[in-house]
Amino acid sequence: MLPQPSAKTPDKKTRRQRREDTLAQRRMQKKIRRKLLPVTFDNTTVTEAANFQFIEVFKHLIGLSHLVNQHLTVARSPNCVYATDQLIDHLVDCIVLGHTRFSHIEALQFDPGYQIVKGLDRFPDESTFRKFLSELDAEHLSQLIAVNRALLHQKARGEETRLIWIDIDDTVITLFGEQEGGAVGYNPRYHGRPSLKARVGFISGTGELLHVDLCSGDNHGMKDFLTFIQEIEALLPPQYIIEGIRADCGFADPAVMEYAEQQGWSYIFKLPKKATVKKAIAYLQQHPAFWESLAEAPEDIRFATEDDHWAAADIPILLGGWARARRCVIYRESHETEQTTPDQPALMLTTYTFQAIITNTEDKPLPLLRSYNQRANVENRIDELKEGYAVEQNSQHALLRNQIFCQLKVLAYNLVTWFKQVALPDELQTCEIKTVRRAILKIPGNVVGSGRYRHIRMPAWPRLREIVETMTKKLGEWAGQRRKDTLSCA
Repeated sequence: MLPQPSAKTPDKKTRRQRREDTLAQRRMQKKIRRKLLPVTFDNTTVTEAANFQFIEVFKHLIGLSHLVNQHLTVARSPNCVYATDQLIDHLVDCIVLGHTRFSHIEALQFDPGYQIVKGLDRFPDESTFRKFLSELDAEHLSQLIAVNRALLHQKARGEETRLIWIDIDDTVITLFGEQEGGAVGYNPRYHGRPSLKARVGFISGTGELLHVDLCSGDNHGMKDFLTFIQEIEALLPPQYIIEGIRADCGFADPAVMEYAEQQGWSYIFKLPKKATVKKAIAYLQQHPAFWESLAEAPEDIRFATEDDHWAAADIPILLGGWARARRCVIYRESHETEQTTPDQPALMLTTYTFQAIITNTEDKPLPLLRSYNQRANVENRIDELKEGYAVEQNSQHALLRNQIFCQLKVLAYNLVTWFKQVALPDELQTCEIKTVRRAILKIPGNVVGSGRYRHIRMPAWPRLREIVETMTKKLGEWAGQRRKDTLSCA
């Protein structure tokens, strides 16, 4: 039998090679040590949000805890560590700072600087917040809406009486679990997925969020729309007088129009291009004399260079379910495209797109369209609600619990809206919450010193110093004026 070949053994390194490898490894470790600084875990003064103190002072000045205790009554066990107003206050803090998921709430639990600013010995863990929300019922939801109403009323006390327009829209909130109330409805992004629908009402211009109705995803915009309008009306402070309401397709409810006419409000609704509207468009196309070019409008209200492509026509329209015809303004925009064929020279082909607006105003077509287009800002506010305040996050199984958490986000939204108007520099007052967090609130710092010598150390950024000094000055002036108003009223 022939001998079997032995397995090949790896070549052994010489002593010199091993020594070179060891020296190379030591040089690499030395280089890493130069780049990686030593780390200690003994800083008990650092905070992720050094400028959160301004929000805290603002809440104290407006008496947020008092508003909560005045309107929200939750029967809690006598041995509970945290009172109701404390838990609401902490949840609002989390929402303002962007910690909207329960798993992220512990970021403030381990933020010693935040707790020094708040004067806390400890911060609740996420299970405490979950348990607290599970204790709330439908009556507490109504009470939270009353807290938001009280906040709006307190804000309005320092303002003069003004006419307001209310912009209304809804948005789809896709669900990724087995949440109660989820249903398959219109969803432009996730077709066939269950969703909720949030209907919102904002004050045009200043952006206060009056009401949010979180409901099943298969609800139509006009379902209980009149009730929604009446709830908004009940939430308004007496200093705010409704001039009109605006809404997109799907909200042209005849009951709401009749109610608005009884109340003396204007309304501007966009109409979907269904059969009756299409017939009206076809009729107008057969009678060109009805069209009025928007290019002939006065220079101060023209669309600039785009007027030549726009025309409008007034026509009364009667839709199914309406008791009488109403004014409808149909807008036509022309589009010119070049069409070429091998046998003929280039031809200019004109096509049209149309949109219809129903209204009880007497505005000319161009000012009317401009007024309606102001409603488009509601889309930006909805995006801020979803991306900045996480209204699209509905992780609780029960619909009621999601509605309650949504109302807390409404409270946080209106709190920040008011704060921006009072304290921020003029150029930052229109910024969304994500920008406010990045540029102002969530600046790391250290809370140092004690007693009257306590102060916060922040990065040496000239622009940051300018913003902080402006906020300090404006908040102080506002607090002084607020005190004078309170004394004069007393």
